[in-house]
Amino acid sequence: MSENESKPEAAIPECPLNSVRRLGSRHLTTMSRRSNRASHASLAARTRPMRSKITLLLALATLAPSTAFALDLATHKPDRLRLEYHVPKNPAHEHIYNKLREQRVLERLTEFAAPFRLPRYVLMKIEGCDGTVNAFYEDGEIKICYEYIEYIYQNTPQGPVVGGLRPEDAVVGPMVDVVLHEFGHTLFDLLEIPLLGREEDAADLFSAYVQLKVGRDEARALIFGIAFLGRKEIEQSMAKSLELQEFAKEHGLPAQRYFNVLCLAYGFDRELFKDAVTHWHLPPARAESCEDEYETFDHAYQTLIEPHVDAERFKSVQARKWLQFEVQK
Repeated sequence: MSENESKPEAAIPECPLNSVRRLGSRHLTTMSRRSNRASHASLAARTRPMRSKITLLLALATLAPSTAFALDLATHKPDRLRLEYHVPKNPAHEHIYNKLREQRVLERLTEFAAPFRLPRYVLMKIEGCDGTVNAFYEDGEIKICYEYIEYIYQNTPQGPVVGGLRPEDAVVGPMVDVVLHEFGHTLFDLLEIPLLGREEDAADLFSAYVQLKVGRDEARALIFGIAFLGRKEIEQSMAKSLELQEFAKEHGLPAQRYFNVLCLAYGFDRELFKDAVTHWHLPPARAESCEDEYETFDHAYQTLIEPHVDAERFKSVQARKWLQFEVQK
């Protein structure tokens, strides 16, 4: 988590024509039957074309969302990422550059993003950032800094961690996370996804949510890999006095982001992620509401993002083994 940086078409609500009030008028009791009939005939003549127009407008309004979505599928395509490995500016990052290219890390990690339909191509690149430990998204371009990847390597555990976390999990989890976090920003931008609250929080949860949808063992290792780096960031943050400006940043504080991800995972599957409470210190008071938090995010995802996902492509993502990366610092 860098601080620095289909399902089937939704059903269209039915719009029954009988919900439209019938046009008519009350007639004075003093009117003759003849004039009353004439009045009805005249009213019917005036009403028929009006009803026809209303019927046509209702029909068009009902069909419009379906037509729009069909056009959306014609213009929004999956697998729209272009990848670039830039030669690092800092010679100290040369070994990272070589290892990433050798293992085709970007190609493998961006398979997570391939099923999402986009209106245009997006460039994802890794390059030097002049010492800045960060990752960015802006205007159809994702940039991950060599410095951030180096930071992940520097914080990798030397051996297995209590709870069964392996050193490679502590690398792959954060690597997948930064790719999906920045890709979350991409979706929000290009698909014009409406958000309530901070975009950075939404990108964190989008990343964690997608990782929860892979195999059980994979999801557990990825989430706890993110948690391991998150806990390191908390320790580094708490080792210094926080200034007021830290609370004004676009990102939440490291501890907030850490617990938000753990809570989403715990809400997804309490048994699979019970270690979130017992080992990773998710407070029981927060844990009580995690299922509701997951359901809230799940509803938003299913409503706003799932229609843009190629279901068959995503099944292949779920079937993949994501933890088979060689870890070399």
